[in-house]
Amino acid sequence: MSTQHTLSLYAAVADITDQMLAAAQQHDWEKLATLEAECAARIKRADEDTCAEPLREPEQKLKFSHLKRILDADRQIRNIIDPWMVRLSDILTNNTANRQMFDTYKQLIRPGR
Repeated sequence: MSTQHTLSLYAAVADITDQMLAAAQQHDWEKLATLEAECAARIKRADEDTCAEPLREPEQKLKFSHLKRILDADRQIRNIIDPWMVRLSDILTNNTANRQMFDTYKQLIRPGR
């Protein structure tokens, strides 16, 4: 893969993570999931297609800039999603506990069934 192709892949991933951040800010979870799958596919392709030629300093700076954007957007997305995931986990835990309590109560009322 050429240097330009490598840099364009990193730029594309950075653009996708910016779109993912916008989707997370809008609580558009379906769009976020779609973009996340697209991002993962691009990252896999970047991992498989390593650049044969070493990057010069300006190209390394550009690659670093793309990586910084990606990591910054990822951090912001996690700041949005993590509290939501904790709430979802609490809801699921409470539902499971309620179901277990109901099943136990049902067994006490109707033993042998």
